[in-house]
Amino acid sequence: MSIPSTFRPKTSADFIGPAGKWAAHLEKLVRLALPTGDPLRIMLLGAPGIGKTQLAEHLVRTTGAGKFSISKYNGTGFRIDDAEAMIQTFRFKDMFGGYRVLQIEEVDKVPTVAQVALLTLLDDLPNHTACIATSNCKVKDFEVRFQRRFTVCEIEPPSEKDILTMLQLRWPVIPKKRAVEIATFCCGNLGQALTDADNAYAEFAA
Repeated sequence: MSIPSTFRPKTSADFIGPAGKWAAHLEKLVRLALPTGDPLRIMLLGAPGIGKTQLAEHLVRTTGAGKFSISKYNGTGFRIDDAEAMIQTFRFKDMFGGYRVLQIEEVDKVPTVAQVALLTLLDDLPNHTACIATSNCKVKDFEVRFQRRFTVCEIEPPSEKDILTMLQLRWPVIPKKRAVEIATFCCGNLGQALTDADNAYAEFAA
């Protein structure tokens, strides 16, 4: 059995709390697009530690994109040249028939000078391409020109009950009292809960 901090969802059912419902919904959305290759523009919003990056990576896997067909950026480092390079890249089909994917974390931090280039890229996405972005911001923090170009998903944090259920199901060696403490004090931050669970697992699995 793996330690908590190495846990990675493999199916939509593995996601915790509201992220699980979004995972199931978006997985269906991606699968519906696959036969025709419709372009995908998905933005995942929510507090840190709720699984946005894991969900983004799950969706990328669902597209069938190969490792050489995925371009990852942090918004702070995304430049006009990067957008222009992606426009050229997206003109070529993936040799294995999957999607080509642009994955951007902290999309709200894309520099102002690069935003127009990014929006132009989004407007002209060809078939068999996708842009999957994440941000810790709320939808109201984005200009309308960003909102209307994406399928926007605002993900709420998991509840204490969601986290407690996960801990008891996956790492039953952790006593319930400790698991309750972890679920309570992480304040909905699943990443923090898994980190705290590492210590408890090490203590009681020894």
